[in-house]
Amino acid sequence: MLSSRISRVVLLVRGPEGLAKAVNFYHQAVGLPVVRVTDEWAELTAGNSLRLHLQAVQTESQLSTGYSPIIHFDIPNMDQAVAACVQNGAHLDGPIQFPAHGKVASMRTPDGHMIGLYEPATS
Repeated sequence: MLSSRISRVVLLVRGPEGLAKAVNFYHQAVGLPVVRVTDEWAELTAGNSLRLHLQAVQTESQLSTGYSPIIHFDIPNMDQAVAACVQNGAHLDGPIQFPAHGKVASMRTPDGHMIGLYEPATS
């Protein structure tokens, strides 16, 4: 059996304007550092080994936003993270949940993708 890991996630967004908005959202709201941006492609880092790639597409058939895939981000402060996401065009998709292990929120980004935010409980 081969050992594998996720090294990159690619999200499709509508056109160059959608790409610019998505880069701004993931950088400003989620805090991902930007590696490179062109008119059709962007790369951001999410930790030591994961890359988020955003690709601009033009046709509706190329877009498949919704509940899959959902990228989850571990964040230190739920209130600040939700506020930053909302200020950058996202909205909560349901209430913040408070399971025993921490806080969980589902957000719909400005480009229509779902992301999860997770703040671990403090011991």
